[in-house]
Amino acid sequence: MGVVPVRASATGRHALTRGDENAHLFDYERSIKEAFDSIVPTLKKISALQHESDFDSQSQKIARQHLGFELPATLLDDAWVDQLDMRSLFAWCVFETYHRFCDEVFSSDPLADKCEAQFQALLQDCGFHLLDVSPCADGRLAHVIRYVLRLPYKAVRRRSYAGAMFDIEDSLEKWVRTELVRFREGQPNTADEPTRYLKAVVYHHSSVDPEHEGCAAHGSDTQKAAQGGLERLIGFRQAVENMHCCGASIDCLLIGMDTDTDAIRIHMPAADGGIDLEKYIDSQVVYENTLHMNAGAAGQWLIGHIREQGGEFLGDGMARFIAYLLTNNLSQVDYVRNYSCVT
Repeated sequence: MGVVPVRASATGRHALTRGDENAHLFDYERSIKEAFDSIVPTLKKISALQHESDFDSQSQKIARQHLGFELPATLLDDAWVDQLDMRSLFAWCVFETYHRFCDEVFSSDPLADKCEAQFQALLQDCGFHLLDVSPCADGRLAHVIRYVLRLPYKAVRRRSYAGAMFDIEDSLEKWVRTELVRFREGQPNTADEPTRYLKAVVYHHSSVDPEHEGCAAHGSDTQKAAQGGLERLIGFRQAVENMHCCGASIDCLLIGMDTDTDAIRIHMPAADGGIDLEKYIDSQVVYENTLHMNAGAAGQWLIGHIREQGGEFLGDGMARFIAYLLTNNLSQVDYVRNYSCVT
């Protein structure tokens, strides 16, 4: 078993951190924040000019320069006889800025990961043909795929639910569809290959204020959030086995995310084939224990730690995939530590 090679960078604190990717993701995050933050000062500057003779042309010039788009002429035309409708201008600017970034997702794909094929190959090599992730719908987990787990979002099936309590029937339909495509079209691999459908749940908790800033759907009770995710996973697995039998099944992964640090914890398999809520690997622990190691030593320490925690019940493919996720998350832990105070 080995950790997927990553490009170490001196710009990160940890040897396994992908500093170049962190810089790219931060530039994108900063561009969004700056775009929304510039709306109010830009409108204030425009408001101060509303009685100038060339108000319309000056306003549009300022808007293009600072916001990247022009303002609706209908909201500017009557400024010389009445007060500007600042509420409408602000609302329009917020919507247009949001619209612009949404368009960019399709036109330029700013968060694209060029390693989709590599990820799919890794996934199949670990014994899985598809990764289906159900995170909590809390906005603090909106970046869980591309940032926290560093996965190519186009190669992962994702749908959020309050408290990560996903709809078992809906997931069962998606499983059936996936397996049918494997049988009929051989995508992403043929049905005779010994790979399985991997279902993951991502619940969340808070290390700073666990009793108040955890998952609202579970009353900020971390244990309940983890237990709820586990019960859904067990229910989904049973639904697949009961309906299709004959060896049909899935593999399950339960992941906890600390919304204060973006560190993850991955729960280990139990003796009964389930998941042990009390035994998990925390990426913060991995980070601290390997911080002063080189990349090779850190990777070997992680492999040994996973084997020790997983024991005999952890298959080689799942162990490799867990190592991949934890290694990816080290970059996000560094990201939060390096950029959380940057404005």
